[in-house]
Amino acid sequence: MGAGVRLNNPRWKKGVWLCFILVVLPIFSRAEDRLETVVVTGSFSPSPLAEMTASTTVIDHEELQHLNKQLLSDVLRTVPGLLIEEQGGGGGLTSVSIRGGEANFTQILLDGIALNDPTNSRGGSHDLRNINPSSVARIEVVRGPQSAVYGSDAMAGVINIISLDPRESRPATLRMEVGERGYRDYGFSASSNMDQLGVAIDLSSRESGEVIEGSRRDINAGGVRARWQPSQKNQFTLQVRHLEGERSSYPEQSGGPLFAVSDALDAGDFRQSTVALGWDREFGPRWQSRLSGSYFSQAEDYRSPGVFPYSSVPANGSETDFERDQLSWVNTLKLAQSYQLNLGADYRDERGNSAGYVDFGVQLPTDYRLARKTTGAFLELRAQPLDALFLQSSVRHDSPDAFDDETTVRLGARFALSSSVTLLANWGEGFKLPSFFALGHGLVGNPELLPETVSAWDAGFEWQALHSLEITASTFFNEYEDLIDFDAEAFTNVNRRRVESKGAEWLVSWRPAAPVTVKMHATYTDIDVVGEDVKLLGRPEWKAGAWLDWQLTPKWRSGFDYAWNGAVPASSLHTGQSVVSVIDDYHRLDWRLSWQPAPVLSAELAVDNLLGANYETAVGFPAPGRMLRLSLTWQYSG
Repeated sequence: MGAGVRLNNPRWKKGVWLCFILVVLPIFSRAEDRLETVVVTGSFSPSPLAEMTASTTVIDHEELQHLNKQLLSDVLRTVPGLLIEEQGGGGGLTSVSIRGGEANFTQILLDGIALNDPTNSRGGSHDLRNINPSSVARIEVVRGPQSAVYGSDAMAGVINIISLDPRESRPATLRMEVGERGYRDYGFSASSNMDQLGVAIDLSSRESGEVIEGSRRDINAGGVRARWQPSQKNQFTLQVRHLEGERSSYPEQSGGPLFAVSDALDAGDFRQSTVALGWDREFGPRWQSRLSGSYFSQAEDYRSPGVFPYSSVPANGSETDFERDQLSWVNTLKLAQSYQLNLGADYRDERGNSAGYVDFGVQLPTDYRLARKTTGAFLELRAQPLDALFLQSSVRHDSPDAFDDETTVRLGARFALSSSVTLLANWGEGFKLPSFFALGHGLVGNPELLPETVSAWDAGFEWQALHSLEITASTFFNEYEDLIDFDAEAFTNVNRRRVESKGAEWLVSWRPAAPVTVKMHATYTDIDVVGEDVKLLGRPEWKAGAWLDWQLTPKWRSGFDYAWNGAVPASSLHTGQSVVSVIDDYHRLDWRLSWQPAPVLSAELAVDNLLGANYETAVGFPAPGRMLRLSLTWQYSG
């Protein structure tokens, strides 16, 4: 292992957590049936999945448990249309691209609160490794432009990570998992619904270990969600979450453990907090209103030795702080039996500052301090003019500081052609304001940048071929304009690229017998940089996979997850120049086996990369080899 920082979690934190668990354990002893799942993403009001016009995937708590993935990115890899970019190892950056768009075109939500940070050098994409899948209750993915609902940042789609619901009761659960090469993951979760009051909590502590040389990440996180319904017409919600962590890895494009000339490592400390309050009021049988406010903050202290010979990427570092306040007012009006109108307004206040440097032998400051406010107004109509036809239309007007106003539209239709075949079609627009980094960085920032925009459509079908067999497929086309790129000659960021992405997605869900579930998926994405003979990096043309879950006996369960990722263009600077090469495709198979000897106790053995596939996730960054994990879960039933 090269020079860097050693990452250790303070032992006293685990002691405090254990005491806390023992105190609250008896409170969460009552379990009830879960409420019916509805989709809360992609619209201004919750909607049944069967009425969603946009391409939507929901991964519920049961499926998350059956997948038993170590990383959230591995869960999302099973979703059609999602492409994962990763740097390798626990400390490397991992992001998600939807339908070929840039990673920062995907808005990542945690319980509805946006996590995208415009102060980072990636233009605002979120590092998925900071979210522990064991603390997630449900994931909702909506593909296609969603700016007509969410405003800036949702150009390619939205991924909403949802934690335990305080409206549900689940037994207090203590989970402990250990793995090879120092991997550790501990968690506690519980939720209780006691008439007017519901509370859900989750705590987690994770040490990635050094699965890949020089790459580590340690994170502590905790969250509370509460619901209070003092009367039938009023409901108040509260959610608070905080995480902090450390990470280290070989610098991006350095050639990683295989090719890097120097073993000096990037290092970073980070923390993140979210707070949200909501008030739901029913003013009458046809009028419901929701007033909500949220606060998000992210801070990071990042230090990099640069990439040898340091002419292209010299040593650099930064201390960044970002805060976002949001206020939203949504009114839902039932105009008639099958017509619903959502209308309202929101306000966003963002503040970011960075104290940084680039070391060319002399340290040059890259400091900036920026802020912007955006007000928005929106209107959404959901209609069912015929029994077989659902229509959805949204229009939104945003007024951001220092930029022209933006009006975005989204139209969608869902038509039941027969009892077994449903057709879907969507068209939408989106925009993304330039990141604070792109605008203000002391060396490459350009305050004259324009927002990036997209116009897109998709069409598809859902076919219930048999009672046990469902097939869904869709085709899509996205046209992005004014994409922000770095101009080496001018040594600044500029708007210049126009990119088109098109492709298709397939998903087959089959249950040949009650104990067996099979899913198969594939995605094809063709990305064209118009007028330039270049390839966008990190996104394969093809990806596919298959997923099997088998309840062997009442106490034993097993499953396999197969993934194939096509060849990917990637760049590296380890030779002293920027060289684009192609990373070979790879096949990977994961296996798990679970045993539940008692209703309150279960154990699970998981083997990631069962066949020991040897491949790279970035140039010089090998993927983890075969890795064994063993977990024990205990539920307190009272």
